[in-house]
Amino acid sequence: MSSSRPSHPNLPPSLQILYQKQQEYAGLQALREASAEMVTRVEKLAEMSNIMADGGEAVGGVLRNWPHVFSILNLFAQQQSERSDTSIQEDEQEEQEPLPVLVRLPYGGETTSTSTSTSDKNGTDQQDTTR
Repeated sequence: MSSSRPSHPNLPPSLQILYQKQQEYAGLQALREASAEMVTRVEKLAEMSNIMADGGEAVGGVLRNWPHVFSILNLFAQQQSERSDTSIQEDEQEEQEPLPVLVRLPYGGETTSTSTSTSDKNGTDQQDTTR
C-alpha cells in the first residue's frame, strides 16, 4: 500500500489513515490465519515423518536379523546333509521299514461329516452321521 496517494480523496486525512490501518489489520489477520494453517500442516508432516522413521527403524531391525536367520538355516542344512549321508549308509545295511500312516482326527466343532436326521418310533430325532 502506498501512502503517497490517498485511496479515498473525499475523506479527511484522519479517516484515510484509519481506513489504511484497517486494511493493514485485515492483511495481518489473513497472514496470521495462513501462518497458523501452515504451522498445523508442518506439525502434521513432522508427526508423519516420525511415524515413518519408527517404521524405518523396525525395518532396519528386521534386516539386521536376516544374516542370523541365514546362518541358522545353513547350520540346519549342514546337519540335514550329514544325517542324510549317515542314513543312506544305514539304509543300505538295514531292511526298509514301512512308513507310518497318518490319520486325520476331527476335533472341536469343525467336522467334515454330513448328518441326516431321522425320527424313531417315539418321535424324537436321531442324528445319523456318515463320514
